[in-house]
Amino acid sequence: SPPRRRPVAAPSPPHRRVASPMADYATSPALPSAEELGKIGQIRAACKAGLETLTCKADDVVGDLRMCRFLRSRHGDVKEATEWYQEFLKWRVESGMDVDRQQVVGRSPENMLEWWRARSNPFLPICPYGGRNKDGHVLWFMYQGRLDPKKFIEHRQVSKEEDLKSIYLVLEWTLWHIDTLSRQEQRMVYVVKVADFNGMGSEGRKLPIFVPEMKAFLMEMLKGMQKFYCEHDACFLLVNTPFAFRMICSVLKYVLTKRQASKMRVLGDSSQADVLANLKLYVPEDRMPTLYGGHVQALPGMFPFKTEAEIASWYQGRHLLPVELADAIAQPAGAAAAGGSAAAKPLEPELVHAAAAAGASAQVTAPASAALATPVMPLPMVKQEAVVEGVEAQKLPDDSSPGGWLCCAAAA
Repeated sequence: SPPRRRPVAAPSPPHRRVASPMADYATSPALPSAEELGKIGQIRAACKAGLETLTCKADDVVGDLRMCRFLRSRHGDVKEATEWYQEFLKWRVESGMDVDRQQVVGRSPENMLEWWRARSNPFLPICPYGGRNKDGHVLWFMYQGRLDPKKFIEHRQVSKEEDLKSIYLVLEWTLWHIDTLSRQEQRMVYVVKVADFNGMGSEGRKLPIFVPEMKAFLMEMLKGMQKFYCEHDACFLLVNTPFAFRMICSVLKYVLTKRQASKMRVLGDSSQADVLANLKLYVPEDRMPTLYGGHVQALPGMFPFKTEAEIASWYQGRHLLPVELADAIAQPAGAAAAGGSAAAKPLEPELVHAAAAAGASAQVTAPASAALATPVMPLPMVKQEAVVEGVEAQKLPDDSSPGGWLCCAAAA
């Protein structure tokens, strides 16, 4: 009989490489391309008259990087970006922000938080600076679940307009700060915002949509954030969204743009392990509040929540706070960022046009005297991949329906 053949083992399947989960942003870290610089030139030319009305022509207001944010927020449409930027210039002059920015621009993050701590309303918990994540983006934390609309409107000795102005000044500082970082690190830096809805409408707190004055305040605030301070967010991380979120969405759909909607990530219940794992892709443990199992015990303006005694102290003293100019505040050595108070001393002119003429991406140079508000190590440019392996956040669809993403969020 013929010799029996030994069975041959089947070849092993090729090793499948599984991508590591990564943060999923809706923005590009790339500096303006040559094509974008050409469009920015068109915007600048069309807005020449408005630019001349400014008393502050600092680069974080009129420079290529700031104009690029307007261009990208309008999906590269020069006409729409020009209209938004012209409205922005007009608002700066009429609102007084062109001059008021001297109160905040030039402060270090630590000093800015002290300024905010004294002025933040305890019934609208927001911390506008929680450090930076591993991708270099600035972190904000907001606790919408602790928002008390009725007390926000009624329990005050300063006007609602003063509170709105303080929020706009925080945004003014933020855009100046990330502009400085972007120039220093030669890439676009953004903000990651964590919004916690846990407790919304509980413990006697009403929902914002049932307090007309609060609703109007939030609508005005969102309008300014989406237009005058556009394209500074990399993404919004929504945690602990309640059933009542559906009613809030019915209001938000009238003010959010499709671009903003594409940045929303509904993560879910923060007590779940997979949700926390996903949150950590954006917020490292050393920057994570203890609320989510991290190490940060205090976020000025948000956490720990104010006691009754602290609220009483704020109520008695908020209207007595003086106007302080950033230049008059003693800063730690090296704390003042590029240009100091840019309203008094504009930054050097843009140096990106030569790069555009050469057909390359912009290379933005900060003044030789510039120092970062906080020392930052250069971070590598990493291609952002979608989150995989079952922990992907729900990305809200960017469809043609004005409320499409909101319906998705409400159903989550």
